[in-house]
Amino acid sequence: MKNINYLTIFSFGVLFLFGCNKNNEIPADLIAQVNDAYLRKENVKNGIPAGLPDDTKLSMKKMIIKRWVENEILYQSAIKEGIQWTEDELFSIEKYKKSLLVQRFLNNKLNKNYRVSEKEIENNYDDNLKEFTRTEDEVHIIHLLIENRDNAIFNEIKEADDLRQIIKKYYFDTRSTYESPNGDLGYVAVSSLPGFLQKKLKNLKTGAISSYAKSEFGYHFIQLLDKQKKGSARDIELVKDEIVRRLKWQKREHEYERLMGEIKGKFQVQTYLSKVQ
Repeated sequence: MKNINYLTIFSFGVLFLFGCNKNNEIPADLIAQVNDAYLRKENVKNGIPAGLPDDTKLSMKKMIIKRWVENEILYQSAIKEGIQWTEDELFSIEKYKKSLLVQRFLNNKLNKNYRVSEKEIENNYDDNLKEFTRTEDEVHIIHLLIENRDNAIFNEIKEADDLRQIIKKYYFDTRSTYESPNGDLGYVAVSSLPGFLQKKLKNLKTGAISSYAKSEFGYHFIQLLDKQKKGSARDIELVKDEIVRRLKWQKREHEYERLMGEIKGKFQVQTYLSKVQ
């Protein structure tokens, strides 16, 4: 649960105050209740990001339910004591409700599958080459952390040509965490690595696997796949996804401007800029 955004969970709890049933009709998928306020299973499901492990999902669900119950108790207590929304709060609530409908409207009107050609990607890369220039030395490495010494595995690593094969063979990839990742780390700044790994890199040849480095977490091995100096440009394949996202966003912005140009003339609009101080 170390990487869960608790602020996100709290936000879901607050939103449930406005979005959950508050009438005498009990929903079939009821999952929590505070007086006549109900939290539905679907509400909780929608609050869970995709791709999380099952145990993490379960922990998040429990926390969302707990937070919703607490918020609902506090909300109903505030109502009983006569606490009212301020004008600013009502404006913010109305603004949020409108933004939800606006997003659905735009999703219906704007293209969702923008096509980006290879030529567009290449042109964007060439036009923004300075942006893709490395600002410090980087290395492409594979990392393996073994918590306990195992001489059989250590000897196998000495003879190996690919550290990834060891990681997959002994399922070390299933133990990978954000803090101690196992596997191909891609290109990382040398300065971002712990000092004991930086020392191992100094005399390590490309393709070679280091001897182990001991830390409080266990035994670390790294394989150096490539090294690039500060000032070199990242290969287009490394930044391709970033470029595609940018180009799709630009296409959506252009389509947004086109849509606004089509519909804006149908509305009476007046601004009073002289009153803005």
